[in-house]
Amino acid sequence: MKNLAQSIQTQLLEAMLDGSRVATLVTDASQPDNPIIYANRTLEKMTGYPLSETIGRNCRFLQGEDTDPFAVKQLRDAIQAQESITITLKNYRKDGTEFWNRLSIEPLQIEDHLFFIGTQTNVSVEYRQRDKLSSKEIEIEQLMLPIMRIQDNLAAVSLIGEMSVQRFNLLTQKLCEFVQHHGVDHIILDITGLFWNHESPMTGLLAIQDVLKLMGTQLYVTGISPKVAQSFINGQVTGQQLITFSNIRQAIDQIK
Repeated sequence: MKNLAQSIQTQLLEAMLDGSRVATLVTDASQPDNPIIYANRTLEKMTGYPLSETIGRNCRFLQGEDTDPFAVKQLRDAIQAQESITITLKNYRKDGTEFWNRLSIEPLQIEDHLFFIGTQTNVSVEYRQRDKLSSKEIEIEQLMLPIMRIQDNLAAVSLIGEMSVQRFNLLTQKLCEFVQHHGVDHIILDITGLFWNHESPMTGLLAIQDVLKLMGTQLYVTGISPKVAQSFINGQVTGQQLITFSNIRQAIDQIK
């Protein structure tokens, strides 16, 4: 490539940059407000702004109402300190639609002239997938640990499947949040659909009971079969016991 004429080298370089999936720009720190002096066509496609409306402006024109001010400050501080930075922030296209922009800035000193090389990648798909996954996890948690309010002072939750330490911790957290928000005095925990292969869930249930007691709420465990009762006796902790019933109706009658 060194054997090619300078004009051809320049055309090839621009074609490579314009064909890239990554938007590239250069800013000139010696000019007021550090304006963009070069941008490839990918930036134009990404933002909807033609190069004629991009050159000569500071990159902040892509920011908007919901752009994180802390992220903007991090970016500004790095530029002032002439340091490299990679940060993801919400930007806006010319038509007003938002997108997530992973921006990398590198200072470049050529003789006594300071430039900044910026690369921008649209990572909106990644963020949408992350949001969907987070929503799905919340939905799964709610399905696995549904807390139902039966009366003003009574709620119930049915445990289905195998309980792990993590799931017991999550259940404890959700029950505490529910009690704090709704102020119920009684919680029924039905374990009819619960199974375990190794240790009895007694320890986890007692821990939940202790936490609820501190909040002024009584725990009742239902779904006790003869097999479960024997398991609980074997795993019973000295000096501690649960209030148990064979079914939910018995517990409700007792609470009344």
